[in-house]
Amino acid sequence: MREVDGEHEPVRTAADSESPSTSPWNAPSFPPHARDTGEWRPTRGVPGGTPAPGVSGPGTRQPPGDGPERRSRAGRPLQAGPMPGPIPGPIQGPMPGRREGGGGRLLPQAGTRPAPRAFNQLALGSYNEKLVIESIRQAVSTSRVEIAERTGLTPQAVSRITRNLLTSGLLTEDARQSAGAGKPRVPLRLRPDAGSAIGVHLDPKMITVVAVDLCGDLLDQRHLPLPEQADPQWCLAQMTRLALESAEAAHPASEALLGVGVAVPGPLDPRAGLLLDPPLFRDWKHVALKAELATRLDVTVIVEKDSTAAAIGERWLGAADRADDFVYLYLGAGVGSGAFLNGDVYRGRTGNAGEVGQLCAIATGRLTPEGGPDLVPECAPTSAVVDRAGAAGMVVPPGDAAYEWVCEAAARGDRRAVAVIEEVARVIGLGAAGLIDLLDVELLIIGGPAVLPAVADIYHGQIAAAVNGFPMARHLREVEVAQSHLNRAAAAVGAASSVFHEVFTPSLGSRARAAHPDAV
Repeated sequence: MREVDGEHEPVRTAADSESPSTSPWNAPSFPPHARDTGEWRPTRGVPGGTPAPGVSGPGTRQPPGDGPERRSRAGRPLQAGPMPGPIPGPIQGPMPGRREGGGGRLLPQAGTRPAPRAFNQLALGSYNEKLVIESIRQAVSTSRVEIAERTGLTPQAVSRITRNLLTSGLLTEDARQSAGAGKPRVPLRLRPDAGSAIGVHLDPKMITVVAVDLCGDLLDQRHLPLPEQADPQWCLAQMTRLALESAEAAHPASEALLGVGVAVPGPLDPRAGLLLDPPLFRDWKHVALKAELATRLDVTVIVEKDSTAAAIGERWLGAADRADDFVYLYLGAGVGSGAFLNGDVYRGRTGNAGEVGQLCAIATGRLTPEGGPDLVPECAPTSAVVDRAGAAGMVVPPGDAAYEWVCEAAARGDRRAVAVIEEVARVIGLGAAGLIDLLDVELLIIGGPAVLPAVADIYHGQIAAAVNGFPMARHLREVEVAQSHLNRAAAAVGAASSVFHEVFTPSLGSRARAAHPDAV
């Protein structure tokens, strides 16, 4: 037995060793000086350290070419022979990973591609490595002994995995803590600058873009109101511009950019990355968001339904009590839900799980002439509140500030405003009660841009009464109704978190789901 970083590490046995074919951490993917300076840029490849096409690595031969060997900023060989062609697609504005004259501005360079600068989800490593990362993330700071207790891994395996993650720069050590007799324990935590992601939320009224580091700190946030009947191509151009500007503002964390997550209202086809004629968008039919943005930004893109993204963000960046199964009820221009079931996000077969509107329609008896569920106005809460307030005789100012005006009136005690919001929340609560009956969970989180602090208690009161008063199993469990930690920026921050979730979260089955294949 030998001592490692203040803790005893048992001698490794063959049973605790991982084959080189299952872990990318066996061969360092960056030079020693990168570890000394905190700069880490693992080589893009596949598990086991196998280099990607055109990238040299251990045990590989450099292909012949007519040009000199080229190296990344970290000193690794990239490709021999002619450089690849220009970046596909129109690139407007700064581009993460390219510098102009040392001045810090990010710009595209014609005829070149950026050197790999961050983890590729195909190269992260084994399930056990992700399990260790998840344990540390949930605890914020924890020792190797505690990781072994939580995960069930052997101390040898935990020590080996954490040593690799420390070497790669993903983890860092906190000050030693005394644990009574024996050597003090050394807590580990994620390095915030070890990874970042851009989150984009496309809402019928606004584009929101955020940059988030690995520990959930908001590095940058931008908003752009949308005009009526916004053209899809114009929106794509604005999303590209805002994402590039946000990445530039988040430097140096954006040097470890893992990808861009995009949250959109349903329905969508996540396999193809298509937005399929959402009800609150006009003339948006089969818009190829994923392919377009991946081409324009030259980076990994993941497309999620907005309510699912909000649930992922709550799980990744929320408090420790979000570690259990829960349903996230997202209230904005529309109403949707996302769910974590059996420890992983539930998207459904087509990626469109969580539609609440039809449950609300059935619960309130609002049916089409054919007998199917009709559209429920209350399932567009921001517009429904404004319309009902006007019908109740309130003189509501026009424009985007109308909803906030009604909410502020309710906070001041205006009975008409309170009654309007209570009625909208009551209808939504009936749909939420159906979700609780279907999924049998004990935690319901409410968030989204409609849940302003001024009226959060009204929404919570009406929805909590419904989910604890109507479900069949109400005598067996009480459903906790909690406020989202992300709230108004839930979808955008959740979109960024979906990149972290895809890269780092351990899952034995979700990666194989047909509804959410590997990102572009």
